[in-house]
Amino acid sequence: MAVTHVVSFSWVEGTTPETVEGIRSALQEWIDRREGLDGLVSWIGGPDLGLADGNAHFAVSATFTDQTAYERYRDHPEHRRIIAEQIAPLIASRSAVQFSHS
Repeated sequence: MAVTHVVSFSWVEGTTPETVEGIRSALQEWIDRREGLDGLVSWIGGPDLGLADGNAHFAVSATFTDQTAYERYRDHPEHRRIIAEQIAPLIASRSAVQFSHS
């Protein structure tokens, strides 16, 4: 059963578009290497387009072949490093969901 992970963030005030692009770029570069990410089917992430009031500022959607593949992604050392160094210090709020599907 495939698993999709969706996470959205709102940043603390003063977070610049350049900083957000640095986060997106770091995540994308890691994903593009595919090292240790067996079972990753798709990954996309980026800043909100500002089309509706009240939206989060940034989101990631990733689909995996199964729960084990998602957990590998979630716990991957490079993912944990990017979160700790670049994302966590700027989070005002975070929401996530993982759901299964065929």
